[in-house]
Amino acid sequence: MSHDRWAGHAGLRGDPAVIRLSASLLDRTDRQCADFAALKARTGLWPRIRERRRHPPLETFPLGLVMRALDAVEFGGRDLRQAAEEAVAANRTPVHPGVAVWVSHACRAYLRAAEWITDELEAEGIALAPERLPRIVQSASAAELRMLTAWGRWYGSTDGTVREFRRLRMSRAGDEHTPSTLALAFVTAAGRRAVGNVYQDVPVEVIDDADAPTRIRIVEVTLLEGVPPRVLLDDSPERVRRAYLERVRPLAQGVVLGGERRAGSDCLECKLRAHCEDLPHAPGLLGAEEAGTHRRTWSVTTGRDYAVCPARAHMRQLHLPAAAPGDDSAVRRGRAVHRWLEAAHRRGRPCSPGDLPDPEAAEPGPLAAELTAEEYRQARPYLLAHLATCPLAGPGRIDQVRPEPVVAAFDPVADVLVIAHPDLLRRVDGRLVYREQKTTTGAPPSGTPEEVFAQVPQLALAVLLIAHGVFGEPEGTVELEVLTPSRAHLTAFDAADPQVLQAARGQITRMAGPWLHDTEFAASPGPWCERCPTAQWCPAPRTPAEDGHGGPIEVDGVLIDPRTGEVLDASGPLTTRAAAVCASLRDPDPDEAPPF
Repeated sequence: MSHDRWAGHAGLRGDPAVIRLSASLLDRTDRQCADFAALKARTGLWPRIRERRRHPPLETFPLGLVMRALDAVEFGGRDLRQAAEEAVAANRTPVHPGVAVWVSHACRAYLRAAEWITDELEAEGIALAPERLPRIVQSASAAELRMLTAWGRWYGSTDGTVREFRRLRMSRAGDEHTPSTLALAFVTAAGRRAVGNVYQDVPVEVIDDADAPTRIRIVEVTLLEGVPPRVLLDDSPERVRRAYLERVRPLAQGVVLGGERRAGSDCLECKLRAHCEDLPHAPGLLGAEEAGTHRRTWSVTTGRDYAVCPARAHMRQLHLPAAAPGDDSAVRRGRAVHRWLEAAHRRGRPCSPGDLPDPEAAEPGPLAAELTAEEYRQARPYLLAHLATCPLAGPGRIDQVRPEPVVAAFDPVADVLVIAHPDLLRRVDGRLVYREQKTTTGAPPSGTPEEVFAQVPQLALAVLLIAHGVFGEPEGTVELEVLTPSRAHLTAFDAADPQVLQAARGQITRMAGPWLHDTEFAASPGPWCERCPTAQWCPAPRTPAEDGHGGPIEVDGVLIDPRTGEVLDASGPLTTRAAAVCASLRDPDPDEAPPF
C-alpha cells in the first residue's frame, strides 16, 4: 500500500491513508522534490511538532480574491467593479493596493474571455451556465481513500451534455499537453458534484448529475486583458477516460508514492521541513535577531526588489504579471551566455575553441541547438573570453560539478527559507568553489569586499551559505567571473576570511532586515518606475525619469544607463538601492516562474 512509507514516520502525525491529489501536482519535474508532492497529497498527515501559525500581514493568494469576485458576478448578479471592490474590502487579511488593482484587471480579463467563449459556442447552438458545485473523483477501499481534485471554474450546458472546466493562469500560457490537462478533463468527465468541502471533508459528500455528458472541454484563461482563451482539450468522455487511465494514472500513482528529495522552494510548506536531512538549517543566515512577520522565502532577487521599492518586491513575490523587458540587447546577450554555459558545463568537460566556430562556418558547433543564430553571434565574443577562465579546465582535480543548481537553507531565527541560484558549483581538490558569472561591456566590479558585494550581493550570500555549513564544511571559495567581449576577469573570495565574512554579513543583513518586519510594503516612487515590471498595478503616482528619451537615471548620486544597468558615473560607493536598480535593469526576471 502506498501509505506504508509514511505510517509511523517520526516526523509526522495523523492518517496517511487519506490521499487528496490536486491535478496541478502532476506537472512537476524531476528538479522538484518528489516527497513534498506525496506529502502534500496526504491531507491527513501533519508535522508531529505543532507550530503556531503566524499569518502574513497582507493577502498572499490573489487568485482567491478573483474567484470570490467572479462568484459574486456569476451567482449573485453583482456588478463587476463592485464585486471586485467588495472581495478586497471583505477579505479577512488586508490586501496590498497593487494587488487590488490587479484583481480588478484580472476579473475584467476573465469576463472578456468568457464572452469570447460564449460567442464561439453560440455558433454551435450551445449555451453554458456557471456551476457552483465543483467536481471530485474519489475512490475508497479498505486501505485508502483516494481523491482527485481540480481548482478552477466549472460550467455546463442546460441539458448536461457539455461540461467545461476553465483553468486560470495569472500571466503565462501553459503547455496544453501536460499531464494535468488530462487529469482536469478526467475530473470533469468522471467527477461527481461535491456538496461537501472538496479540500477538507473525508469523504466528500457528492451528488450525481441527471444527465451524462457527451463532450468535455478544458479551456485555459490567462488573466490579462486582450489575451484570448485557449481550448486545451475538446473530446468525448470515453476518449478522456481512456487517455487518462493509459497516460496519467501511472504518473499519479508515482506522485503519491514520493521519491527523491530535493531542497528548494517546496521546503517552505513541507510537512517534513523540521526533520528533513536534505534541507540545511543555518541559524542567523540573514543576520536577524528575531523572526519576521511570518514564514516565507527570501533570495537576492527579493532583497534587490525590496531595496528598489517594497511594493515591487511584494507584487513580484506574489507572481503578479510582470511587464516584459524592452528590446534590450544587453539582457538578451546575458541570458544567451548563461544558457550556453549551462549546457556546456553539463557535459562535465572544459569548454574549448572547437565549441565556438565562426558564425559563418559551414559546420555548427556541438551546442548550436542552444541558441539562435543571432543569439550566438552576440554571445560568441563573451564565450570566447570565457575559455581562459572555464571552471572545468583546472588546475586541480575537479568533480561534483553542478551547473545552475537550486540551493536552499532554512534560517530558523528569521523563520525564512533562503534560496540561491549559483551559476556553477564544483569541488577543486575537495574544496567547494561557488561561481557567479556576469557579462558586461564596461568595467567589472572592483574594490573592497564591501564594494564588490554591494554590486553583486549574490557573492555575499554565497559566502554566508558556505560559512554556515550549508554545503558541509564551513570553508570554500566564492568566484566572480565577469565576461567582456575581449577578456574574462576572475575574482575570488575566501569564505573563511574574517574581512570577507564581515562584509558579507553586513550586506545581507542590510538587504533582508527591513523586509523581514515590513507590514505595508509601500511604494517608493523614483526614476526606476519607468522600467518597473509591476508599474501597471501600482496605484502610487509614477515618478518619470528626468530625461524621457532613455537618458541616464540618477539613483542616490549614481548615474545609471537604463538600458543596460551599467554605472556611468558615481560620486561615491554604490548604495544598496543604486546597486539594486542596476541589477534589476540587467536581469529583470524573477528567480522562478509563477506557479499558475
